[in-house]
Amino acid sequence: MRRTGLVGLVVVIILLASFIPASANQPINVIVNGRPITMDVPPVIRDGRTLAPLRDIFEALGTSVEWDATTSTITSRRNDRTIILQIDNPTARVNNAPIALSVPPVVIGGRTMVPVRFIAESLGATVTWDEQTRTVTVQTDDAPVLTVRTIPAQVTSVTDGDTIVVRLESGKEERVRLIGVDTPESTGQVEPFGREAANFTRERVGGRSVFLEIDTSERDRFGRLLAYVWLAQPTIDNEAEVRAKMFNAELMLQGFANAMTVPPNVKYSALFLKFGQEARNAVRGLWAATAPIAGATSGVVIASVDLVGEVVTITNRSAQNVDVSGWVLQSVEGNQRFTFPSATVVAANASITVVSGTNAAAGPGRLLWTRSHIWNNAGDPAVLFDAAGREISRFPAR
Repeated sequence: MRRTGLVGLVVVIILLASFIPASANQPINVIVNGRPITMDVPPVIRDGRTLAPLRDIFEALGTSVEWDATTSTITSRRNDRTIILQIDNPTARVNNAPIALSVPPVVIGGRTMVPVRFIAESLGATVTWDEQTRTVTVQTDDAPVLTVRTIPAQVTSVTDGDTIVVRLESGKEERVRLIGVDTPESTGQVEPFGREAANFTRERVGGRSVFLEIDTSERDRFGRLLAYVWLAQPTIDNEAEVRAKMFNAELMLQGFANAMTVPPNVKYSALFLKFGQEARNAVRGLWAATAPIAGATSGVVIASVDLVGEVVTITNRSAQNVDVSGWVLQSVEGNQRFTFPSATVVAANASITVVSGTNAAAGPGRLLWTRSHIWNNAGDPAVLFDAAGREISRFPAR
């Protein structure tokens, strides 16, 4: 009985001499076609040969794998090559030709371990070993050569839309400020659309493995690491790759950020400006809440203010629904402000109310400001601002 995707399959990674160097107890890094590989079982030395698990590397190389449990046989195919290995069998087969192995595949800790020289040569890969950094590099002839140098990291928390905390492979934690983008604030003073931007970043990168690309200047004046955050290892730094894999670009494309260019870190600044304009034109994210909508934004007005009853009526006199998320209603006398929550929409030719006071309660079409008293009964103008801070309506009118 056969099944694909052998769990725990491992393959030879390291091409070492027959002696064990003095630094053998130090961890070994593995890079396949420019991508660092994290293995759940560390490489081991057997009879002067290094064995290592390689399920992730097989996947990185685009190699199919089949496992026959009845015979403990592994079959791997890549391009025009077929490799057959069997647990504890010192003879392998490559395109049906027998090949003697210095060390046969073995199972250690529930994982299949195999020697690197054989796998590398059989798959046509080039393997190099850097003794100083104890890094094994596997490169296939048909793999693209990386032009983007990155640092692998794990996101441990999200501060706001454009600032995250990561843990590097060394175990060190760093605060990272995303280069080239600026999202509304969501800590301290909360700006319109700030929470939405922070939530978007949290959903997309929270707890995720990412790759950091550093530009010319490594840190800002607050000591934060400055980086482009890639969601997948890039192979080249062209526009298609940036669109598909870089989170900084995704913030711009989805309308959660403005472009912010701070020299000398300007590598992708032109692309970010382009992506920002695309988001504006498509009325995405921030621009969906702030961009003027023909015949709609100017139609939203404060229709009435009941100072005693503490009820403000907001009416949309246009023929289109208007999203007022992040808009602000201000009591001028007390300088108190109410921010409309996310996803608040005033339907065409309809009204909503904002209520306050001791007996105030939220309900359909009714938003609760506070159970404290807001309005001055002797007279208190009300002003409505959109999410960009522009005055939309005033009651009573000047």
